[in-house]
Amino acid sequence: MVEETKSTLKKRDIKKDKEEVESEVIEDKKKNDNNNSINKKEEKQEKQETKKEDNKKKQQQQQQVQPKNAFCIRFFGIILITIVTFSIWSVFNHNNNRNVDSSFFIKEMPEPLLRHFQSGQMIPVFDKTNGGTFNLFIVQQSVDWTRPDPQYNGEVNKNGQPIIIREDVFSNEDSNEIIPQTNSIDNEVALLIHGQTTTSFAFRKTLKYIQKERIHPIAIDLPCFGFSDALSNCSYSEITDRLDDILDSLQIRKPIHLVLYDTSATIGTSFAMKHSNRVKSIVYIDPHIDLSNTPLYYNIIKTPFFGQLYLQFLTSPYLSTIRYKLLADRCIFTRQSDVDSYFYCLRYRNNIQNFIDTVKSMDTTFRETYRLTTSSIALNRLKPIHLILTTRYVSSYQSQLFQNKFTSSILHTDSTETFSLFFEDNPSSISHQLADIIDAIDKNLRIEKPKPKLQQQQQQQQQQRQQDYDHGHGHSHGGGNSHGHSHGSGNSHGHSHGGGNSHGHSHGGGNSHGHSHGGGDQYGLGHNYGM
Repeated sequence: MVEETKSTLKKRDIKKDKEEVESEVIEDKKKNDNNNSINKKEEKQEKQETKKEDNKKKQQQQQQVQPKNAFCIRFFGIILITIVTFSIWSVFNHNNNRNVDSSFFIKEMPEPLLRHFQSGQMIPVFDKTNGGTFNLFIVQQSVDWTRPDPQYNGEVNKNGQPIIIREDVFSNEDSNEIIPQTNSIDNEVALLIHGQTTTSFAFRKTLKYIQKERIHPIAIDLPCFGFSDALSNCSYSEITDRLDDILDSLQIRKPIHLVLYDTSATIGTSFAMKHSNRVKSIVYIDPHIDLSNTPLYYNIIKTPFFGQLYLQFLTSPYLSTIRYKLLADRCIFTRQSDVDSYFYCLRYRNNIQNFIDTVKSMDTTFRETYRLTTSSIALNRLKPIHLILTTRYVSSYQSQLFQNKFTSSILHTDSTETFSLFFEDNPSSISHQLADIIDAIDKNLRIEKPKPKLQQQQQQQQQQRQQDYDHGHGHSHGGGNSHGHSHGSGNSHGHSHGGGNSHGHSHGGGNSHGHSHGGGDQYGLGHNYGM
């Protein structure tokens, strides 16, 4: 019995131990399960938090990207709408301005261009090949661009009367030097020819420096450009043929000195090849002789319809400020109105269509370039040539090509390190090159020739007439209660007699004699204006 009780007790203990172990295992499982569930919850929470953070970052990125995209969309949308609107407006408002009165365009001219227009003149040119005439705009005299009125310097004399600048001299703003007037008879003549995208306006500051060297400058607007009339054919070959007619209309029989800028190098060189007896020397400024290598925008201009719209948009007056800011790094001494003047010349009358016709008619093969670079002008030193290069502005290919092909003819090369508008910032450089090339031909060509005595006397008389209130003689007699009054101006003699209770009054001007008598008991007033 005792053994049975012991065995039963052992079994009970074993059961208890098993139960305890099982309970411990169950508890451990429960604990593990609880821990796993907690970990899973924590992981879920972490994932949720990371998702929230990722969503916030995405939202922030979208918020940052959306304004940029919205600005771009709005910006390009406005540009697209503007172009479409401008295109529609251009289609329905396109007019042929060839026959429109030029006064319509003068009203909108920028101030520098208007002064340039007023300083020049229109001359009729007879077309010997096709018959008929066309008007050509030329400028032969310099203007003081620092003063609002070229005839009045703003000064007054002791009597408070304005001092008028004489017409035969010009005031140089850089000094008190007087620049004498030149002419095509007594002085060497320099014909200044502009390029494809400019007009004679580009030479406006250069003229006075050329006159200072006792050389007579003639800046022209080529036919189909600027203020000149358009030809029926605006090709370079046709314009070249008209240069001979232009010189005949100017009555210039002696050889001239050509100043050629940009693409006018092809026109001037062709003219010198055909009429070598009319050309004495050539000055090339940034010559563009290879027309097969043209800028990209030439292809846009040749495109039907879009070329017209492109030039109208480019020259629009509403883009004035934008154009000036884009060219600000090149505009050292150039005002916004000067830049507007260049673009307005292209917009004047029917010049946009003329520009397109000229570009389309260009021989863009290398054949024309080969003809020029193998000509006698390039290979033989028949004509003295000076070359001016603005090395940072002109295409290096064009400058190197010209120097390689015209090596035997070039007497001197002047390289200017500038990225600006050459004529605006360094207008005196051309005059120095011209003077050097003329002196190389003959040092006596620029020496002033003595004038005949009769011509000197006429010039002195003209100068005296133009002086205001100068050398005038006034003479009066007053008798009784009379009053005698007289003004004499120029070489005039003013004479007045007042008698009795009369009043005599006289003005004499010019070379005239003003004489008046007032007599009787009445108030007599006599006026005699001699002009």
